[in-house]
Formats: sequence, C-alpha cells, structure tokens
Amino acid sequence: MTSVPTAQLRSSPAPPRTGAFHEAERYRIRSVERCGLLDSGREERFDRLTREAQNRFGVMDSIISLIADDRQYLKSSTGTLPLNLPRDVSICTVTIRGEEPLVVPDLLADERFARNPYVTGAPFLRFYAGVPLRGPGGWFVGTFCLLGTEPRGLDPREYRYFEHLAREAELELNHVGDARS
Repeated sequence: MTSVPTAQLRSSPAPPRTGAFHEAERYRIRSVERCGLLDSGREERFDRLTREAQNRFGVMDSIISLIADDRQYLKSSTGTLPLNLPRDVSICTVTIRGEEPLVVPDLLADERFARNPYVTGAPFLRFYAGVPLRGPGGWFVGTFCLLGTEPRGLDPREYRYFEHLAREAELELNHVGDARS
C-alpha cells in the first residue's frame, strides 16, 4: 500500500487564542447554526455516505459531524459513539483548524491524541482520517471522518475517494433547504 505524501497529511497546530480567533469562531458557529442540522436526527442522505465509507474502507465507524461551540454532534454515524461528544476531546476539532484533510495512521503515537479518552479507553481508537466540511459562508462547520481500532493509512486512491465522499457530504450540508422543501 502506498502512503499519501506527507504534505497531504498536514495538520495545523492550535491557533493562538486571540481576539481575531474568537471573532472567527463566532462566525464559524453562526455558520453551524445556519446549517439547521444540529440535533436534527438521522437522514438517509447523510447515512448513505457514511455507510458507503464504512464499507469501502472497512473501518469501525464513519461519521459526518458538526462542531458546535462546546460539542461535536454526530449527524450520521455507523458506529456506537454517542450523538454528542464534548468538543474538548473531539479529534475533529483539530481537523477543522486546517485547510486539508487530517490523516493520523496511529493516534496513540501522535502526541496530540495519545491521551485522548477515546484512544486510551473504549473504543480504543488508533486510526483517524477526517476532511473538514464547509458550511454557509465558507466556514468549516464539521467533518467527515473515518475511525478505526487498528493503525493504518490511506493510499492515494483511497484518499481521493474519501475526499470525493466528503465533497458529497458538503453539498448536502449546504442544500438543507432544497432537501427539506
């Protein structure tokens, strides 16, 4: 299996907590709210994508989530994680800080995540791949992610297909009015 080039695995360090950061975060949260999907329940248009990803990549869980102010809401999930996770333990929070997908072949070997309760305890996550999803106004509102209990990577073909699925999820996030009218 060929690995995705290191440049494509870029992740961002936490941004400085400045006035500009807090203002940007307020706009991002408004974008999450404008999606109208927080606590909205399951929908086949999202579940279809997470099922396809789980089957294609053979992972424990595939998730489309929204990152609110203090929590991560799982709009669609093929696993058993609770629908709401505290944002301070959300791996996806790191993903929305960068412009590129985040792939972590072994969460336990990555100092950012090695002490995360979902890594050190049930479900004992080891693999994570997440693509940030843009919502209204172009702000990152959530992620499409893959979670596994065994270390692994994504080869270039898998990486491209995962990005394709994420773009489909992003289109759904931004066409709420069309889908519900």
